[in-house]
Amino acid sequence: MKEFDFIAPRTVEEFLPVLDQYKEKAEIVAGGTDIVLEFNERKLNPEVVLDVKKLKELDYIRVDEDYVHIGAVTSHATIAANEYIKENVVILATACGNVGSPQIRNLGTIGGNIATSSVAGDGLCAVLTLDASVVLKSVEGTRVMKLSDFLNGEGYKKINALKANELLTEVFFEKPDKHTATAFYKLGKRKALAISMIGGGMVVKVDDEGICTFASLRAGALGRYPLQLKAAEEFLVGKKLTMDTMMASLPIIHDIVYESAKTRPSVIYKKEAVQGVFHGDFQVIEDQLNKNMGGIR
Repeated sequence: MKEFDFIAPRTVEEFLPVLDQYKEKAEIVAGGTDIVLEFNERKLNPEVVLDVKKLKELDYIRVDEDYVHIGAVTSHATIAANEYIKENVVILATACGNVGSPQIRNLGTIGGNIATSSVAGDGLCAVLTLDASVVLKSVEGTRVMKLSDFLNGEGYKKINALKANELLTEVFFEKPDKHTATAFYKLGKRKALAISMIGGGMVVKVDDEGICTFASLRAGALGRYPLQLKAAEEFLVGKKLTMDTMMASLPIIHDIVYESAKTRPSVIYKKEAVQGVFHGDFQVIEDQLNKNMGGIR
């Protein structure tokens, strides 16, 4: 690995002109939980490494009347420990609380997880299931886009829409209410330090009668990005969201996963395992609805 310059601006205002100067010749490092591995494997040879950890203005969790806003430099540990997130956004508290080891959770950031767009990114799967949006800043201005559009974009690294002179500064999503329940369940090869084999995210909304009005189901580590289980979502919407109803969606989930990965040897395992993952989600969803609404009868 060749030598590189290391720069750690203390404000976004200072950071963006430097990023614009170097563009593709720069690598941005936050917690370093992904990029350091790539350095060690000699996959990266930047002229300059830009450290975002000094950007304290991007380390926050803010809740306003309509949205939950999380700064890109906020660590997984901070998110998992936040009382509002633990109480109201179970999917994100669980996903961030299960990332790697305590050291990795303290170092790794939600912005890094999204910008890296890892196949097995637990935080990415959670915020995508929440239908989140991201804020991207450069010297040219600010872009706000749905995370789903961000992942489908053709940016300079071909993994998302991020341009070479842009910094991801925030992720935000609609503030859940008592009619909303969320869950995340992770299946790994071992309990600690496990990269997800499958991570299942689920967000549902119901009306006062318990009828499902919205459903978002994503399965991580089954494709380049968390796989949308659209047919299962459509099955749930319009039905009373009981455990029996949710369990009836498992064959649909099984078939979606099989069709998406039928050419891979792992499909034999994953089409069965994904059902166990979402059964775990269903139990958490049922518990939340019982707590928030006195149950669905």
